[in-house]
Amino acid sequence: MPLRNPTAAVAAATSLTARVSAGHCALGIGSLCLAAAHLLVLAVLPHTLWWTLALLAMAVWCVKCSWCVLRGGCPMSLLVMSALMGASHVAMVIGMPWFAGHHGAHAGHGTHHAPVMLGIAAAEFVVMFGAAWLSRLTAGSVPRRADQPDSSEPAALPA
Repeated sequence: MPLRNPTAAVAAATSLTARVSAGHCALGIGSLCLAAAHLLVLAVLPHTLWWTLALLAMAVWCVKCSWCVLRGGCPMSLLVMSALMGASHVAMVIGMPWFAGHHGAHAGHGTHHAPVMLGIAAAEFVVMFGAAWLSRLTAGSVPRRADQPDSSEPAALPA
């Protein structure tokens, strides 16, 4: 069925693009690149079934949060996701409980894998800080409730 008014469809698409800030686009694209990095690591380095499923889950979660931010949504879910993933990567490298099996007994990973994981953890933390920065920038555009304090006003001390 042909569109009755193709100009209206183009105008609607343009208005959606115009509403999404450059910060949203940059953060969304950066986090999509991290999802691609997880898939690249999955393709290049051998993993057990458990770690393969974990990497796929991380990539899907990353794409979900990235898509939300790319469409102009709140970056807080991306902030939480990248903080958890960055901390998880660091925990896997140093062998903390629940993550000790990834490096200690994982025969498929040599010593070259730890710097890759730390690099991805650093990238996750960059995305986390970007999401925090973007959420702070966009906080002024969201209407506040009357009982929410304004960050420009000094905090009231209890009597």
